[in-house]
Amino acid sequence: MSVPQVRLAHPGDAGRIVELVFSAFGGDYPTKEVYDASWMALQLETASGQETWVAEVDGLINASVTFLKPAQPPNPVLNLGRNLFRPESYSDGTAKALLQAINEMAMERGQIVVARVPAHDNKQQILFENLNYSCVGFQPFKHMLPNRTSTLFYVREANQVLLSRLPLSESLPQISELAAMTFNRLKISNPMTVRDGAVGYPIQTDLKVHEASYEDYKLWRDHCQSANPPVEISAGYNLGLGMFRIEAPMSFQTVLGQVESQIVAGIAYYFDEHDRCVRIVDGFSTDDVSMGTLLQQVTRIAQDQFSAVYVEVDALATAPRFLKTTEQLGFIPVTYLPAFSSQHGAHADVVKMVKLNMPYALENLDLTAHARSVVEIIDRNFQDQKIGVAIINLLRTLPIFEGLGDGELRKIARLFSQKLFRAGEQIFKKGDSGESAYVVMRGQVDIQLEENTKPIATVQAGKVFGELAFLDGAPRNAHAIAVQPSIVLLIHRNAFNELVQREPHLGMVIMRNIAIDLSNKLRLSNTTIASLRQAVKS
Repeated sequence: MSVPQVRLAHPGDAGRIVELVFSAFGGDYPTKEVYDASWMALQLETASGQETWVAEVDGLINASVTFLKPAQPPNPVLNLGRNLFRPESYSDGTAKALLQAINEMAMERGQIVVARVPAHDNKQQILFENLNYSCVGFQPFKHMLPNRTSTLFYVREANQVLLSRLPLSESLPQISELAAMTFNRLKISNPMTVRDGAVGYPIQTDLKVHEASYEDYKLWRDHCQSANPPVEISAGYNLGLGMFRIEAPMSFQTVLGQVESQIVAGIAYYFDEHDRCVRIVDGFSTDDVSMGTLLQQVTRIAQDQFSAVYVEVDALATAPRFLKTTEQLGFIPVTYLPAFSSQHGAHADVVKMVKLNMPYALENLDLTAHARSVVEIIDRNFQDQKIGVAIINLLRTLPIFEGLGDGELRKIARLFSQKLFRAGEQIFKKGDSGESAYVVMRGQVDIQLEENTKPIATVQAGKVFGELAFLDGAPRNAHAIAVQPSIVLLIHRNAFNELVQREPHLGMVIMRNIAIDLSNKLRLSNTTIASLRQAVKS
């Protein structure tokens, strides 16, 4: 058999690469221009900003890989995409020869290599692992081919760029677990963790949010540079569409945050219509408040306007408050990429965060043991997210939890337990210690000052009771009786206090909401008493 030849593809190869696309995908790739030789020829032009390398035997192209065009060159990362391998390329050596040549080019250029590998393609996983690539991430349902398929992220082993690390925030345990595995695989010294008490940006603020053109966004972003806003989003990667990263005229959407007459923050994103996802690509904030509100607004737009299957953002590991905010909004870390961001000669790690807007279930994947260990970490985090969906939906409607994101509500939901009470059964009695607060999930509860007397209040489904004694542990000043068969959620005071110690922002929001609720109840009581006094006088 002839020795595989590796070379840079040119426009004259377009027809043969289209044949390779058919070999890899059949005719099922959703975007049909990939089967058009004229379109493919343009992709192989030098002016495209991309390089496609091929391996051939006896004139037959058996494998090709493209170096995707970075959004902001120069870039420390060699971003591989459009991996096309004929089945026989794994056995005849062409796939291996191509990847070996790519590794040598990356070494010469001083670039870190990242590759996306289909999670269902076991042979491709083995190919990369045998050539010293490490699996560092797993993103479920990433691409449409034509059904939703999941993707593994592989990174070439460590070099000198990867050796220096900044401490990781102890406030981000999910990210720390994924990072530790990545560091171990890439032979990087595991950095220290710091107990920084990082909290997310507030989600509920008085910020005025409005959509704007990308031109206006850039003007305000440049105007705000004098305030030296922190860099929290990594924005140097390819901005194409779908798995093929097809280049198209980008229609960037933006939201700006305004305080009085001043624009203080903004986020830019685009909608990938091929994968039906929203990708956040840039942001700025001149204060310590606004980013949370804007991030929440973008997640709402993604779901309400675009029906996006997911939202993703590449966040810097050096931005713990931004990362904490994504967690509060229900994002999950799916990939840890060391030294993937470079600004002014300094390198920072990047964490890919994803918020799914569709039901999650792990596919039946043909994974290597190496890849499976990463998938298990990320799967566990997504499985945790499914816990207590009905409870979270109920908590979201309660004024006491207003201003909390899905991630924070999930943490609270884990603390609740359900209890069924029969009609007439006592939930607590006057004088009991206030160790729990309650939410009526189904049914009805009467609050009585004395047993067998007229209730002073009736609590319907979706309402909270017992929260006064819950705050300070004081004895109950009334009885609570189930009027009809009722399902009640209860949360214990000690468990809640432990959560608040770990998540002080969460506790602050809840205490504020309780104070507002009690103030409203007090005003209503004062109005009622005043009306009664007036009635007595007359």
